[in-house]
Amino acid sequence: MREEAEEEERTARGTPLVMVRHTEDVLRVDGGPDGGLDGGLVEQVQLAPYERERAARLTAGPRRRDYLAAHVLVRLCAAPLTGTSPDTLVLAQHCDDCGGDDHGRPYLPEHPGIHVSLSHTTGAVAAAAGTDPVGVDVEDATAAVFDARVAARVLAPAELAAVRADPDPARAFLRVWVRKEALVKVGISTLGRLRELDLTDAASLPGLSFHDPTEHHDRLIAAAVTRPTHPHPGEQHA
Repeated sequence: MREEAEEEERTARGTPLVMVRHTEDVLRVDGGPDGGLDGGLVEQVQLAPYERERAARLTAGPRRRDYLAAHVLVRLCAAPLTGTSPDTLVLAQHCDDCGGDDHGRPYLPEHPGIHVSLSHTTGAVAAAAGTDPVGVDVEDATAAVFDARVAARVLAPAELAAVRADPDPARAFLRVWVRKEALVKVGISTLGRLRELDLTDAASLPGLSFHDPTEHHDRLIAAAVTRPTHPHPGEQHA
């Protein structure tokens, strides 16, 4: 009962529910060659035909498992907010660029008041759900290497200076990158305009709330951002 009350309070104040998990913890599979298409939580949720078809097109192994785990986790994340079981949630996607319905922005057709987002990297996945538009991104920092050319293309000058000055510029870059990816997913920016966003200046992004669900992880770096459609009492913005 206490957990249910906490979820109701979270929803009431507009704070999203964000989950970051290792892929195998979500799927509970033995790592077999089928990549998790059968067994475990994948069989307990009602994956849409496009989800199964797209997963089947991926080479059996880590990439397929990461894809499936993300699509399972987003249902687990949204279930408490919808008041339904994750195995009954229908997830759809739509690409605003090409009009495709097998990729792009995820949404719940039967629960238009709940917004969702998902992300996956090698061996890990993230998902977010809330009453406001939300975006989430996760990256694996295990073998992160700072690439100055890439950083210069996507970071504002102040961000680039801060990342270069950090004792671990590779991880510092990823901390900014996941926030920017989340902003793209919530519709604030595009990949081609990331350098125009300066996240060192919070005042330049009024009305947005950032959330860090992996502050205690050594390997995973993730971020979520919400774009409130209505102000929430006592809300604070990063």
